[in-house]
Amino acid sequence: MTLFRKTNFSSLIEASKNPKSCKKLTLTLYDQNLKDQGEIFSKLINLETLEIQAEPSIYYLEDFDFPTQIENLKKLKKVSFLNLPLKTFPEWVLNSKSLQYLMLRGHDIEIIPDSISRLEKLKTLRIENCPLFKIPKTLNQMKSLQILGFSDTKLTDLSPNLFPCNLKEISFTGTGKYKKEDLEYLKTKMTKTKIYP
Repeated sequence: MTLFRKTNFSSLIEASKNPKSCKKLTLTLYDQNLKDQGEIFSKLINLETLEIQAEPSIYYLEDFDFPTQIENLKKLKKVSFLNLPLKTFPEWVLNSKSLQYLMLRGHDIEIIPDSISRLEKLKTLRIENCPLFKIPKTLNQMKSLQILGFSDTKLTDLSPNLFPCNLKEISFTGTGKYKKEDLEYLKTKMTKTKIYP
């Protein structure tokens, strides 16, 4: 008889007690600065899923950042951040070569770096509810990408050549700043892709 070993954790304290077993870490209503949690993150060597939903008060943390040790989490496949006070795209994410799913929603990021194309295994990219105004010119090189979410952004350029042709779905729902005729033109050029709205 084998004993069930817990792999999903909902607090850093809980995960730190059995770090090698932690494959999924979900922090809900989190209100601390992550940059001070490097010691714990350095031990989460088997972490595959990191989900953080911030408590609204975290926006008062002007110096919010991630610990440098987070770069060493080589097994990360899914990252989902909601309402973290991010001003720029987190550089460490670009070194997460195993990443398949990335969602950053509710932040202040305006630009996705062209180096996003280094994430060759990425299947889902959702950068939403933010002042993003430009699509990286390397996005169309991301052949594994299937689902793209740009809801509630400030994008205006929807040129078909910006997007990889293998996409299954793109979402521009919400406060669209683009011209409706540009959206309709994109739909005529990418007939195999479901495009919302």
